[in-house]
Amino acid sequence: MSLRKLALTMAVSAVAMLGYANGANAAYGNVTKESLVDPSILKIDEIKFLGEKVDYDFVLQDESGADFKLGSMIGKPLVLAFSYYTCDGACSVINKNLAETLKGVERWKIGQDYNVLTVSFDQNDTPATLVDFMEKSGFSGGQLPSGWKMTTMREKENIEKLTGSMGFKFFWSPRDALFLHPNVYIMLSPKGRVTRYLYGGTITPTDMELAITKAMGEKIAAANVIDFVVGACYSYNYKDGKYTINIPLFVAAGGLIFGLLLIAGSFSYMKFRRVKHEI
Repeated sequence: MSLRKLALTMAVSAVAMLGYANGANAAYGNVTKESLVDPSILKIDEIKFLGEKVDYDFVLQDESGADFKLGSMIGKPLVLAFSYYTCDGACSVINKNLAETLKGVERWKIGQDYNVLTVSFDQNDTPATLVDFMEKSGFSGGQLPSGWKMTTMREKENIEKLTGSMGFKFFWSPRDALFLHPNVYIMLSPKGRVTRYLYGGTITPTDMELAITKAMGEKIAAANVIDFVVGACYSYNYKDGKYTINIPLFVAAGGLIFGLLLIAGSFSYMKFRRVKHEI
């Protein structure tokens, strides 16, 4: 890789971690003149797409070329990552990092409690490029954990429909021969609704565990009181792209506890005075 191309790739990856990237207004495969694009053009409008329901009927192909529907991955929380398989670095890194992050998720088990899906948004990807990508992502021998699938989509219009339904944008830069896109994990609920966007460079196992727990909110039977309490203790920080302690909740809880203690103390004091007076 040329130094110029490497530098651009690293710059794009760094910006995309925050949900942004620079783009070129060009069709994939067509060499056109460059145009200036607003750096925020790839920002995901989270407020607009949170809660949106994904179409179950999209047909995907696994590394063997076998077809299956997206709906087969729904029914439990789904961690979705959009990538392209001829990427020189960022896409394989984001999938490798996801695998390492998931190892730290102790409360929930992949394949049992939630699924993971990597989908290529490049219409030219094939099962062959997929297998090569799996190797680059650290899955030797093409072996993925149970509950994780890497797939392609053949129909360009379906790629655009699927990515567009979740606010994920990407652009091909013919001059540099690479896609510009945000590096983000999209969490879907058991009913296929978008519940969270987690940006690849900032999340921790705790962030992922909380995102899975909150996504399970649609399946009350799958969670217990502890999960509910843990989920309530954290809120998503849009600015940082991760979960943080829900400080207002603790302030309110502290105020409530103090009030109850004050009432109990007053009641005990009055009871003590009444007993003393009677004596």
